[in-house]
Amino acid sequence: MSSATTAAITAVTFAALYAGHQLGDHVVQSNSTAVAKGVPEPEQLAANVSPWSGWGACLRHVGSYTSTQAAALALVWLAAPLEITGVAVALVVSASTHAVIDRRWIVRQLIRAKGCQDWPEAPYFIDQSLHVGALLVAAVLSVVVTGVAGVITVVVGALVLVAAALTTERRLAAVACAQATDPVRG
Repeated sequence: MSSATTAAITAVTFAALYAGHQLGDHVVQSNSTAVAKGVPEPEQLAANVSPWSGWGACLRHVGSYTSTQAAALALVWLAAPLEITGVAVALVVSASTHAVIDRRWIVRQLIRAKGCQDWPEAPYFIDQSLHVGALLVAAVLSVVVTGVAGVITVVVGALVLVAAALTTERRLAAVACAQATDPVRG
């Protein structure tokens, strides 16, 4: 495949993923899912809410979101020579990163690190920026990763990402509970 063709397929894949993202995140997603999908707040964790509470809503959202992106890619496939392995890689990368970002603890950590707690739009814009960056990675990987072995590697990487997120959520919950019960730290 020529470099121009590769670049064009990367671009149309990104466009389809982005269109699917916009529709899946803003039109398809219900309000109740948007409210329920995040990691529990420190106060909830201190009240013994499971740190993994909300994953069911998050996974329902990721399912409908990924289906919307798949429909957008199928539409583009009518005009562009997409490969099934590329489509699979793009959807796996998008779904796994979307799930982790939508748990919101990464967004909270970035807001703290940037010191932009007083910026009302920070949570939404940081969330969306992370998603768009992940979509770019997904689009590039969709043309770079070829063959079944490559797809399997991406799937394993996605599973490792989600497992790392679950581990981090448990660690953050332990810290939040310790701070809530320690009068000096809380």
